[in-house]
Amino acid sequence: MSLLGRIIIIVFALIVAIMAAGVTLAIGIIAPDWAGIDADPIERVSFFIVSFFATSFVGAVSILPAALLIVVSEAARLRSFLYYGVGGALVGLASYYGSDISVRLENTTDVAPVGNALQLAAAAGIIGGLVYWLTAGRTAGRWREPKVA
Repeated sequence: MSLLGRIIIIVFALIVAIMAAGVTLAIGIIAPDWAGIDADPIERVSFFIVSFFATSFVGAVSILPAALLIVVSEAARLRSFLYYGVGGALVGLASYYGSDISVRLENTTDVAPVGNALQLAAAAGIIGGLVYWLTAGRTAGRWREPKVA
């Protein structure tokens, strides 16, 4: 596989992993209050969609630490799901501490604060890391291996 092909796979896998982390955050934010939301199914679906897009800041905040972990994994040919799970947790925690969105939202909304935000950030990072491993991490560094005839 060429380097250009690998870069395309890495970018695709990173986008999918960020989406998985966003969905994890949306579910974590919505699940505790799911019963309190009006019984209208359209309202529930629209609330989920809004929460998903509201958590899309994950991509902007986590791109740098995630790229660093990807470069290390490609250079060292790290293919362990543990590396990506722990790395994802670290990226999630770095994103949580690096963006502290709760401070920005504190006086702008009537929505109750999210409980267990730190655990939710770590869980989203782990899910994102494992999705990346499934998509691209299992073959990290393989583009550098000599081709066998």
